[in-house]
Amino acid sequence: MKPLVRRQKAVQATMERFRGKAFAFGSVDCAKLAAFHLKQMGHKVRLSKAGQYKTLKGAQAALRRLGYETLPDAMDGHGFERIAPAAALMGDIVTFESGHSIGALGIVAGNSNMLCFHELHDQPVIMTMGQIDAAWRIP
Repeated sequence: MKPLVRRQKAVQATMERFRGKAFAFGSVDCAKLAAFHLKQMGHKVRLSKAGQYKTLKGAQAALRRLGYETLPDAMDGHGFERIAPAAALMGDIVTFESGHSIGALGIVAGNSNMLCFHELHDQPVIMTMGQIDAAWRIP
């Protein structure tokens, strides 16, 4: 399968998995979104070994159990290459400003858009990638 087709299929599977699901720490959040997507891209994800959580405080504790303070730290810790946000391709992962101290992750959906959770929406949305802080290449 061609690399861009593989990326598109992984993004589509992630969109379908989370479509219509309300945000809930520990089951439908940006860490779970990113972990599912990484699995679709063929990567093993250690985030699931952090244990269960139902609150922001629980999510922070789960990250700390893995040795990370934030979701961007976890992405770096998994060994993914940081790239310039402008170089992000469909299927790469990005981080952006969040009201949560652990940060936020989104999946590049193409055409300068990302799939992510936003505090103004109960469910994941497609948003423009205007304020991206960092990006990781997902091979």
